[in-house]
Amino acid sequence: MASIPAASGPSRPRCPESSQGPVDSPPGPRASRVQFLHGGTLSARNSVVVRLAGESGEGVISCGDILTQAAARGGYYTQTFRTFPAEIKGGPCMYQFRLSDEPIWSHGKDVDLLVCFNQEAWDLNWDSLGPEGVILYDSIEVTIPDEYIERARPVRMDELAKEIGGSTRAKNMVAAGAIAAVIAFDTTPIEELVLRRYAHKEGVADANIAALHAGAIEAHDLKGRYPLVPPVEVEEDRMLISGNQAIAVGAVAAGVKYFAGYPITPASDILEWLSVRLPQVGGLTIQCEDEIASLASVVGASYTGAKAMTATSGPGISLMNELIGYAGTAEIPVVIVDAQRGGPSTGLPTKTEQSDLNQALYGSHGEAPRVVMAPVSVEDCFYSIVDAFNYAEEFQVPVLLLTDQGLATRLEVIHRPDPEKLNIVCRTTSAGIAREDYKRYEYTDSGVSPMGLPGEPEGMYVATGIEHDEYGHPGYTPEIHLGMQTKRLGKLEPIRETSRVATHGEAQPADIAFIGFGSTFGPVREAVDRLAEQGLSVGAFYPRVLGPFPASRAEEFVANAKRIIVPEVNYTGQLARLIKAETTINELESVAKCDGLPFTAEAIIDLAAQEVAA
Repeated sequence: MASIPAASGPSRPRCPESSQGPVDSPPGPRASRVQFLHGGTLSARNSVVVRLAGESGEGVISCGDILTQAAARGGYYTQTFRTFPAEIKGGPCMYQFRLSDEPIWSHGKDVDLLVCFNQEAWDLNWDSLGPEGVILYDSIEVTIPDEYIERARPVRMDELAKEIGGSTRAKNMVAAGAIAAVIAFDTTPIEELVLRRYAHKEGVADANIAALHAGAIEAHDLKGRYPLVPPVEVEEDRMLISGNQAIAVGAVAAGVKYFAGYPITPASDILEWLSVRLPQVGGLTIQCEDEIASLASVVGASYTGAKAMTATSGPGISLMNELIGYAGTAEIPVVIVDAQRGGPSTGLPTKTEQSDLNQALYGSHGEAPRVVMAPVSVEDCFYSIVDAFNYAEEFQVPVLLLTDQGLATRLEVIHRPDPEKLNIVCRTTSAGIAREDYKRYEYTDSGVSPMGLPGEPEGMYVATGIEHDEYGHPGYTPEIHLGMQTKRLGKLEPIRETSRVATHGEAQPADIAFIGFGSTFGPVREAVDRLAEQGLSVGAFYPRVLGPFPASRAEEFVANAKRIIVPEVNYTGQLARLIKAETTINELESVAKCDGLPFTAEAIIDLAAQEVAA
């Protein structure tokens, strides 16, 4: 949301009863346009998809955020998706949100309401319009082709913003008001958010609210074009939160006491959030000079007994690989969040991709033990980071948690987690063991040996990355190396059978079985429901732990399936290759894409239909 200076003698917005038509109406048959915009069913809809597009710096993202927050406060379920340029300012950005009175599993495909702040926004997004989609566009900046005129409506975004605030900085609020009118959304929650945000800036809130009202009046004739069903009653245990925020909140619930990180898109939100909140619960957050220093300090903090984590993206993981190997060999628990983005190299830093799976599973020299996880939703980000800390502590191992740009930045309404119901695991230490009996890397039935902590006299040891015997003394014999590798890797085997799996639909589908990981679960889940309505036997299997992979459980899931589809957002089909390597499943359809965009439910359904037709 743009902040604008105090309005000085703002012009009064035009009244809806005014006989004047919209200023700068586009050419074309007015009667035809009005007929389209006001035609069709006006029955309340369960779901509406809105997309805003414009230049970075015009307030597109903040406009989408405030509308989403207002909708959540008003009692609707929401889900968002955003893309923006890597540059600090300039370049096209887009924000899409979907509203419903029911839980939402994807951000939607066909746009019902496209809002264009400039010409490029139209040029890049016109093909997202649904069959009955309508367009709101800036009356000065945008020219709409004749064939779309009948479904387009000019809004004086720039003009009204200048009249009210003296600049175009509030054009996003004009757009917000117009959108609220079209979906018949009460602007009161928006006004409350504006007042809260600009409480410390005299006049700014009033000017933004004036722009909001002006936009609503501007599009008043379209009021109810996409009316929503009444919202559900707002429950006290609901909250609007992003994937990154859910991870940060979950980490605190899991007992994290130390976080070190280096800013990188799209993981920086975690560092920013914890830098404020973690000290409030007795923890410490540090911004280091780079990713190597970040993980090194996290390993050091964990060595002292603190639950510790870092968050980065693919390039940061590349820098951390040597330390991941060290933590695995020295058996020091750490949690590493990888918010994936488009690669390789700097790649597409603000776009989504799931291309770090191989690096997470195999990165580092030698064969370093680690657990690799992937949450499937914003809510699951909370519970998965708790699991990540539990695995790290129980098995004394690095745990990598894979999200992606789409999931990390997505805003979603979830039910507020109850920390009292969480199972929190702490590591086994050397406390109570006689000094002469203590072996830091003792061979045990579970493969996990008590970890000495500084201050425990009986638990002194050298945490070396060099190969070592049970006491931690350097040792290079074949017996020692084979024994320690068996211990370090073997201790993770129970996870294959006990890790949580997200499933939906039939437990052993006869027609189509989907296997995936991470953020594709939402659109696949929605597609499963819609395919089941068509009479298909279909189900989805999403392991939350990918390494070690739950091979036998995946094989059991697809035992009766005629088709196995593996959708993922990368180029080479990394999960499909993992499944083939870890299981007896050979006949599967790898559907990999790397266009920087997430799957939609419609795309998943199309995949099923195309194959049936073939």
